[in-house]
Amino acid sequence: MRVTNQTQINNAIAYMQTRSQDLARWQDQVSTGLRVRAPSDDPAAFPALQQAKSASQRLEAYTQTIGDATAVLNVSVSSLLDMNSLLVRAREIAQEGADSTSSDPAVREALAVELDGLINRALQIANGQHEGKRLFGGTALTTPPFQVDTTDANGRPLSIVYVGATERARTITGPNQTTETRYVGGDVFQRPGADVFQALIALRDDLRNTTYNDVDRSAALNQRIADLEAARDAVADTIGEQSSHLATLDAFLNLTTDVKLLADQRVGELSATDYAEAVVKLREAETALQAIFAATSRLLQPGFLDFIR
Repeated sequence: MRVTNQTQINNAIAYMQTRSQDLARWQDQVSTGLRVRAPSDDPAAFPALQQAKSASQRLEAYTQTIGDATAVLNVSVSSLLDMNSLLVRAREIAQEGADSTSSDPAVREALAVELDGLINRALQIANGQHEGKRLFGGTALTTPPFQVDTTDANGRPLSIVYVGATERARTITGPNQTTETRYVGGDVFQRPGADVFQALIALRDDLRNTTYNDVDRSAALNQRIADLEAARDAVADTIGEQSSHLATLDAFLNLTTDVKLLADQRVGELSATDYAEAVVKLREAETALQAIFAATSRLLQPGFLDFIR
């Protein structure tokens, strides 16, 4: 078989293209730090790489939802602690009114005025929000869960009702795992026999009741102290429950972070460039390409026979 000059040139060009592709591949690995980005880069490793990446992405999503749930519960617990402090102050007012030997209406009115403020503040806490969503409306996130039902002639609340949802809102925090984050306000603030608003309103009204004598007023206010304690117990129960959720979420976050780290390490093992190998291969490809260029340049030099044909 005769090997013509053109055949040699065609072969040289094919070699140049092959070596140029090798050179580009190794240059890409060195510059990006990634060895596998497409199935053709490593058909055996690519499926495992995709699986590790998917696991890392799922764990990242769980990390985000755990963070969101933690933020909601932290704000909720803070609000409940505010409500507890409010009830402590209301109890002090009741105690002051019950223990007072003074029958001065002005003193009792001053205490009742403070109760008006506490009632309004309690309503604000119960209708609290985090990032525009209600904390104590259950799955009803956008509308205030508590509203004033009736008022007296001066516009002061006589009754407050719960109008939110009856189910707690949940957040997905792991595989087949959810955490209750937004509670039903009626179960927190208006349990039977432990109604925050009823206790505060009744205490205020007892302080303004002009038909009581000192003995009757003292007995009535002592009963309000018991009502406030029951309301505090209900709030404290929810604080304990949500604090327990926060501890569990912290454990979930640590576990999820650790597992994600392992997944990320696996991704790195499968896809990261082996720089020592890549640099050696890069140099080999450069040397081979330079040799091909040199050989091809000699093939392309015209000889005497080329001029006389």
